[in-house]
Amino acid sequence: MKKIILMAVAGMLATQASFAQNLAPKPATTTNAPAVSQPALKGDGKISGIIQDGQSKAPVEFASIALVNKSIGKVVDGATTDSKGRFTISGIAPGQYKLTISFVGYESMTVDPVAVEQGKADVTVGVVSLKYSSKALSEVTVTGEKPLIEDKVDRMVYNAEKDIAPGATAADVMRKVPGLNVDLEGNLQLRGSSNIRVLINNKPSAVVASSVADALQQIPANQIKSVEVVTSPSAKYDAEGTAGIINIITKKDSGLQGLTGNVSANLGTINSNTSVGLNYRKGKVGLSTTLGYALADMHGKNIIVSVFGPGTPVSGSSQFVDANRQATSKLLQFGADYGLSKSSYLAAGIRMTVPDVAFKTIQVSDSRFGDGSENTNTRIGSNAFDGINYDINLDYTKTFKKPGQELSVLGLLSRNTRNNENFMDLYLDNQLAQKEQNYNDAYNEEITVQTDYTHPLSKAQTLEIGTKAIWRYAESDYRFLVASPASSPFVLQPERTDVFSYNQDVLSSYAIYGLKLKEYNLKMGLRFEHTQVDGDFISNGTRVEQEYHNLFPNLSISRNLKQNQTIKFNYSKRIQRPQLSLLNPYENVSNPKNVIRGNPDLEAELTDSYEVGYSTFFKSGATINASLYWRQTNNAIQSLSSPYSGTNPDSVGRVTTTFGNVGQESFYGLSLSGSTKFLEKAKISSNVNLFYASIKGGGQQQSNSGIVYNANLNVSYNFNKGFSAQMAGDYNSEQVTLQGKVLPYATYNFAVRKEILNKKGSITLGFNNPFNKYVTRERIINTYNSENVLVLNQTNALSLNMRQVRLGFNYQFGKQDAKAKPRRTKKVSNDDAKEGDENGMK
Repeated sequence: MKKIILMAVAGMLATQASFAQNLAPKPATTTNAPAVSQPALKGDGKISGIIQDGQSKAPVEFASIALVNKSIGKVVDGATTDSKGRFTISGIAPGQYKLTISFVGYESMTVDPVAVEQGKADVTVGVVSLKYSSKALSEVTVTGEKPLIEDKVDRMVYNAEKDIAPGATAADVMRKVPGLNVDLEGNLQLRGSSNIRVLINNKPSAVVASSVADALQQIPANQIKSVEVVTSPSAKYDAEGTAGIINIITKKDSGLQGLTGNVSANLGTINSNTSVGLNYRKGKVGLSTTLGYALADMHGKNIIVSVFGPGTPVSGSSQFVDANRQATSKLLQFGADYGLSKSSYLAAGIRMTVPDVAFKTIQVSDSRFGDGSENTNTRIGSNAFDGINYDINLDYTKTFKKPGQELSVLGLLSRNTRNNENFMDLYLDNQLAQKEQNYNDAYNEEITVQTDYTHPLSKAQTLEIGTKAIWRYAESDYRFLVASPASSPFVLQPERTDVFSYNQDVLSSYAIYGLKLKEYNLKMGLRFEHTQVDGDFISNGTRVEQEYHNLFPNLSISRNLKQNQTIKFNYSKRIQRPQLSLLNPYENVSNPKNVIRGNPDLEAELTDSYEVGYSTFFKSGATINASLYWRQTNNAIQSLSSPYSGTNPDSVGRVTTTFGNVGQESFYGLSLSGSTKFLEKAKISSNVNLFYASIKGGGQQQSNSGIVYNANLNVSYNFNKGFSAQMAGDYNSEQVTLQGKVLPYATYNFAVRKEILNKKGSITLGFNNPFNKYVTRERIINTYNSENVLVLNQTNALSLNMRQVRLGFNYQFGKQDAKAKPRRTKKVSNDDAKEGDENGMK
């Protein structure tokens, strides 16, 4: 199996010869990995253990373990610890050894003797505690190098900080993450599904709750440390619905004593941003803050052509839309933690964003009637929204003398506001004929309290239990006014005016049992969730009431094979609840010929996910990750577009898009990623996601299926004197939707970077899509009636200006000493709600 996948990835990267050279045994190139001076005699022995901080009992990640053969006095093998402080060295012959353990900021430790005996192959050294080094460090330089992509037991990690040119915004980073697909408007898909939950530092964020696409544009790329992709969340997570969780980890306090900071700025022709971050730690107190400002100026064109079938008063229509989007966002983030004792601490923080977005559009519409006549009009509109989004957290964590035993109590208050104003002027024969005003004031508020407890039953067994309560409230106050003729007063339209309030309470509890037996790791869990929903349309007295409870099992099994190979199997059952953006019947009429509205009768989705994965890595730095997956969603929420068939002349030629639980989605796929070095100073990585999508509609809705794939390629080269260069690109094949398809498109970029100021700073020059100004995403929709007659064929071609020149600057400053007290900060993470996608689900 290993050889087959090796050949597949080598072909994918088009570097088979160079890749093969990297398979030959050679010393590791990173300086924090132990140099192997003499090959170890091969055997069946295995040495394992856990490295932790001597004071906080927290695991130490990336500690270096050197295995010394005492008979020859030389290093014969080595390893580095994972995120839980664990390490394993396999293939060791019987004999007498000792272990040397080191990590920056700590005193080196030696475990001696370590005896591997014939017939007793597995040796564990238990938990080894490291002490802080008494020697102060004026500058801390961590020379070890993480791989760009890491495949961990329960997640894939993309280390964005290892990318020399991550881009201007978080959306640029996401395009390089394995399995993720980002459309032109910044909407996310994971393995073909947009039903994902995005977290920031393991917790939900108000900035994400209002719009994932907007949030990704507000987060500067150089603030992102890594992106975690969890495709099969355990029972500890909220029962998130379909594809999985995307967790954005931002750069923050390193845990070392002293004052440090970071200044960054990106000036681009489309996106620009700047940020300043400070971290300070002294004794038991740690403080961090970030201030940021971002702006964007995006231009786009939209050509929509609709052909109507029988039962509609028009035969067809066409529309040209010229739009300009200008947006600014301010960011304030502050965090503090205090050590109550050696085993407990408090942490608190606030993250606030203030967005301000304005659209200006010119719409030229033409409607053609059955008698051959035409009607042309021009609409000049402006749409703007602003608000304040914030998250406030307060967390308590206590560790016990028993390694791995931990209790945490976490709280989170999250709120986002979105005040939307839309103004439209209608011109007929170049004369102002009508004015429209459309307002929607909405906000979401969420309060979360959770308790988690981990108890090691033995060295091989662990029990995790927890409870959680989420109280959500949302409200939308929308009003529509018309002045017709334009000189007359504005008149409120009662049929398009209402106040909608929405409560959703989720109470849950979970239990997880973990077992480690030699090469095997087993985790199985069960989560219970009780949901109560109450929605109220105040004006017309309509209510939405739902109450249900569910059990969600999950199973995860992995096995470590020889030669750094791992195989795993995951199963999880999830639910995804529609949020206000999908339930709200408010009509977005910024484009009166293509209206979007929510559906208050939507129900939750249920999903079963299965995954078989394989990963391996080599001392040369090459990695391979492969997964086969099957995901099936029942009662799936899909967008539904239909033509207006009434007699209201103002609605002639209108297409309305709403949402419904229309059927079943099935995805059968292969996710493949790999990276390697070549030509000594070059690196190449690539990700391919290939799947067969089957979408079956219920009732009169049609079905659709097809093969879909997306891929990206990233090549970088380090020159002398601090210069480096990178080229990256991604391609998205034709995508399948319930009512049609989305045609292929591609993006690409180039960048060069120069390290300055003794490698504390860097300057980056980047070019996005330099050879084509606009990138076009074309969507085709076909709608049939109950007699299977085509009543709508619509082509929607959106072209966005993606050509950009970007100049970036980054500088790190400050001093640290080695009296580190790293803490594993716990955060609330809510991941149970269905968000929007590119179909207007936002």
